[in-house]
Amino acid sequence: MPNDTDAEGVIRALDKVGVDFSIAKSALIDFLGNAEFTPYPAMSGALLNLLNSRGLKRPVFIDVIVFNYEHSPGEPSPRRVEDVDIGILQAAVLEGFNERYAQQESAFSGLLKPLDVPQPPVPPVQTLAMTAEGTVSVQGGVTLVDTDNPRVEVTAKLITVNSEAAHAMVPQELHRENNGWRFTNGDVRLSVANGEADAGLRPVRAGSLSDDALAWPTVDGTFSGATGAEVRLQSRIRVGYRPVDVKLLVEGPKGFAANSAAQGRIALDPEVLLVPVEVARFFSDAIPVSNISMTGQMALWDQVPIINETTNFRSIDGGTGELRLAERKWDVWPVPDVHGLYTHLGWESPDSIWGRAKVRFRLVNYIDVKTDNVHAAPVAGDGTDDRRLRENNDALSAHPQHISDKRVVKVIFMHRIAPPEAEQVGQALIGNGCVGIAAGASNGADIAHEIGHLITGSQTHTDPQKQPDNVMNHPGPGTTITDEQVGQAREWAKNFADFWAH
Repeated sequence: MPNDTDAEGVIRALDKVGVDFSIAKSALIDFLGNAEFTPYPAMSGALLNLLNSRGLKRPVFIDVIVFNYEHSPGEPSPRRVEDVDIGILQAAVLEGFNERYAQQESAFSGLLKPLDVPQPPVPPVQTLAMTAEGTVSVQGGVTLVDTDNPRVEVTAKLITVNSEAAHAMVPQELHRENNGWRFTNGDVRLSVANGEADAGLRPVRAGSLSDDALAWPTVDGTFSGATGAEVRLQSRIRVGYRPVDVKLLVEGPKGFAANSAAQGRIALDPEVLLVPVEVARFFSDAIPVSNISMTGQMALWDQVPIINETTNFRSIDGGTGELRLAERKWDVWPVPDVHGLYTHLGWESPDSIWGRAKVRFRLVNYIDVKTDNVHAAPVAGDGTDDRRLRENNDALSAHPQHISDKRVVKVIFMHRIAPPEAEQVGQALIGNGCVGIAAGASNGADIAHEIGHLITGSQTHTDPQKQPDNVMNHPGPGTTITDEQVGQAREWAKNFADFWAH
């Protein structure tokens, strides 16, 4: 067995004998490093001893094994390998196997690989059952995509599952209506592992994010396990240049229900240049700039869906502990239009426009900065210059939460960026890597337009007569870019490559 402090080594050793996991990898690493308060170190050691000579023929989740073991009679929770009861451990593995694959194996020995029979090589991970938006190619089992926030689709087959509460086999049922859905006798999600950091409620400084992403049907309707219905599911994830392992997990009332184990590895195409963005909201008590929020900005820059905790719940049976149903409704589910343009809060996302140059933007930091009224909304008499925006840029650069060790694009939202008599609703501070945006006048491609000034290094505009609908037109920026602008954008975006070096 690997050194008990080497959690990554333990995970690799478990994988070789057919034990994988469905929880976040970071959580498993924490559990494996905590022998005092969790049974994971003891049970992983016991599993490696048990399966050292003959691994499992199909993998079983270690977190499910631990759950089953701790919920056996007497609720044991061992802290040392020698305290693990091998009979209970085998039963826990057997239960996890049967739940995951809808089998009825009666003996632990039936789960093991045959003795003295050469085992076929493990096939490369296939992504045929799982499709990712923006797929460019599949190389070495990794699906490369041209967007850092792809929509992933996968098919699941609903089945009948055992319910202790009903004392019978009951069908899983999935119903979607508009942006809401309900899963009875189960739940479903995508497990995203091996990222550089865990996804959370806040932006993080990483490209590939581990996550438990909610999955829901692609179309309205009712689907039932009584008829073995197959349902197409969708989710959104965030990827960078490091491949993430994406796996479909379908739950039953207890543990996991069988599915085709659809899985894949997904990464951002190296040809796509990812630009880190830091957003700051400058507000005061009198001028709250309340339409700018962290969740709204994550939805704008990275198409992260928004769901309210009051419309995201799971019902658990009090007597048996079984999952009865999961019911949810999105506040925002990002959907680009037929032209590939995605709009949120009145702005077209910069990805939608500069993505045509294979340049994408990732929100890596969000800061709320409380200030005075004139720095939230410059007043009349200040002239038409950008002094308040420049002062805010200085304040942001000095803020303790500002990312100062790496280059980022700073986006400052104020109610107004200039006095009322000034016409501008956006302003690029060339040389400072900053753009100011008037939150009180959201207008189409304004953010992408101001970033365009950073890209070109110039305050000049294109001629609407010669370049209709170009993003650099003024007034009224459009949504197209020229071949010359593609080249400029790519050269500019290369300046941020160091941000993603780990």
